[in-house]
Amino acid sequence: MATSERHLCDICMTQHLTENAIVRCPECEESFCEKCKIHHEVAKATKKHEIISIENVLKLPKFVQDIKMNCSEHDERLVLYCEAHEVPCCTQCLHNGHAGCRNLTSFQKVIHNVKESSLLLDLVTTLSDLMTNIKNSIEDRTANLQGLAEQKKRCKREIKTARGEIKAYFDELETNLLDDLQKAFNEKESEVQNMLEEFEVRKSDVCEMQEHVTIVKSIASEFQSFMAIRELIKTANTAEAELQHLFESGLSNWIEIFYAPVDWNSVKDKLPVPSIGKFYVRDDVSE
Repeated sequence: MATSERHLCDICMTQHLTENAIVRCPECEESFCEKCKIHHEVAKATKKHEIISIENVLKLPKFVQDIKMNCSEHDERLVLYCEAHEVPCCTQCLHNGHAGCRNLTSFQKVIHNVKESSLLLDLVTTLSDLMTNIKNSIEDRTANLQGLAEQKKRCKREIKTARGEIKAYFDELETNLLDDLQKAFNEKESEVQNMLEEFEVRKSDVCEMQEHVTIVKSIASEFQSFMAIRELIKTANTAEAELQHLFESGLSNWIEIFYAPVDWNSVKDKLPVPSIGKFYVRDDVSE
């Protein structure tokens, strides 16, 4: 029934008149104006029909408005109800799909006081239970969302804590490495310092021999010069041999300290722990 038709009297329209309808009879499937409504209420065939105001008709769900009193297949009035198939039937249906059906009841008897029936009560109870379950589910899902948000925050805090622990571990590695560096530096510094002192002593000895040579050349007699030169040669040869021994021993090698950083790009994929942690998603049956 179109919206425009709901407002016009069907009886008047057959007479090419346009009167606003104020009620509708679901059994007749027609709308009536005030005048036609009175005739409908007093006519013997229709005076027991239930009528509904147009205002209320428009409030009905669309599928209720579209319900027909006639059989959609045979266009005859629905007079029986088949319990086996749970469908209303017309007389033509009895000779077709319901010829063998035994539990056929008068449709009027079936619909009598249906609004007070257990059928409607069961429907109301079912819908109430369904609504309760849905509301509980909405509350549960809402609480789950809030819980997830809190769990995400907690996980982020724990991840930061794990990162802090890793940083502390690397700080410890750095401290240990710096300590080792300082120890190595102190050791090599001491070695080089000792060699410097050794060379300063030898330098002083050579300077002293050079002074002796200068003095011998200037003052000593030929005999003294000969004996002194021979003695100085022995001393110089000994000093040269000792110096050569120092060179060959490696004590005077050039010492360097350098840092070789770990190539993390090549190492990180081989680490036994590829991540700083894991998170898990667990599904539990909701209450």
